[in-house]
Amino acid sequence: MKPLSSLLVLLSSLVTTGAFGAAAPYGKDFVEDGARWQEEAPPSSRMSSQMLSTAAAAELIRALSEQLAEQEYEEGPYAMSLAETLDDLGRAHEAAGNLSLAQQNRARALHLIRVNDGLYSEAQRPVLQAMLQSLRKAGDYEALDQRYDYFFRLYGSGQPPWNEIRWDATMEYLRWQREALRRGLDRDPMDRLLSLHRLHEDLLEQISTDDELEEGHLKVDGGSAVKAQSTPRDFRRLADASYSQLKTLYLIEDIVQPQPLYRERVIGFSRSEDPRDFNLQQERLENLQRTLRGEGRRLLENLLAVTPVHERRARAVAKLALADWTQWHGAYREAGDLYESLWQELASHGLESLAKQWFSKPVPLPDNGVFWQSGLEEAEGPIPVRLSVSESGRATPDTATVAPRWQRSVGRLLRQIAATRYRPTIQDGRIVPAEGVSASYWLY
Repeated sequence: MKPLSSLLVLLSSLVTTGAFGAAAPYGKDFVEDGARWQEEAPPSSRMSSQMLSTAAAAELIRALSEQLAEQEYEEGPYAMSLAETLDDLGRAHEAAGNLSLAQQNRARALHLIRVNDGLYSEAQRPVLQAMLQSLRKAGDYEALDQRYDYFFRLYGSGQPPWNEIRWDATMEYLRWQREALRRGLDRDPMDRLLSLHRLHEDLLEQISTDDELEEGHLKVDGGSAVKAQSTPRDFRRLADASYSQLKTLYLIEDIVQPQPLYRERVIGFSRSEDPRDFNLQQERLENLQRTLRGEGRRLLENLLAVTPVHERRARAVAKLALADWTQWHGAYREAGDLYESLWQELASHGLESLAKQWFSKPVPLPDNGVFWQSGLEEAEGPIPVRLSVSESGRATPDTATVAPRWQRSVGRLLRQIAATRYRPTIQDGRIVPAEGVSASYWLY
């Protein structure tokens, strides 16, 4: 092979495999035993229904069906009162294990509420939440995806004005979009990934605009300029949106695999000029990926700029996220300076317990659950190992400590550990190597 061809093959391989990219996505292929990130876990069921015996379920369903028939006869088939009975009937069917019938009754209940009370009636909320839980229980994730789209529209599509319910619904929808990407619901995830990033950008811009109005800037109301009431800027929504967007950046780094510029031909390599090979979404994400590290930094620095000085814990969380982001991208010295500075800050403000929680032992990154898929049943483990972790956050497992029963799987686990970057240990304000760290992992 000619030298130039050999170089092109090497460069193409490095770009494709991400040899110059970020670390392995911790949580995707292995996870520490007991690890759980509540903000990425699916919402727990809000229903208290339990499985009923066959006889009890049949009796409850019969009674509710009779009640429904009487209401339809007396009030007509579109009466608002039917919705509550249909919801109860759906709950009874679900308690009996009839998930399909439960969905049918709740779908009709939603239709009646919309007919009687409007497309965006708050009365839909408990019924819709029950439908989401039922679809998840049934494992029908495609239908769940469609329902989440309606759920998002119902709560304002992420648009202001926000109250607690509308904001929580927006965060839940963004969480679901990440779960959908982890579950691989799309044949090509690029559209969802790009839309998720754009949705966050719009949300962050709206928060900034809303803050400007609240701080007393002029706004137009009915054609005239009026002074907005000056109120303290609430950084918490900006923090929610910023950390959610940071998770999107982690996903982009992992999912987007740059396409090779050169394709192998019969003789050597040539650049493809075929317009059919061009993917606009792929191109946009690759362009975004090239500036990803800087975007993550700006995101967190902007958050720190508006977080009040007296909110020490909130500021510490943002600084830790910035240091972890820097460490995950391989800038060990810069990350080390950030970690040690944060440790000193925590110690000087009486937050030693937080410093101990974050830095007493090595922590695999990212420590936000963005790659974690809860509820996976096909996993091996827990596999106990002992690790040595350097000051730069590289882990070396002690293979001699692995039990013989795991020998067939341990090679794969060790490769994952070696590709993972860890938050280092800090003692007395200085990063130190960690020896003989006990850990136990599940391997997917």
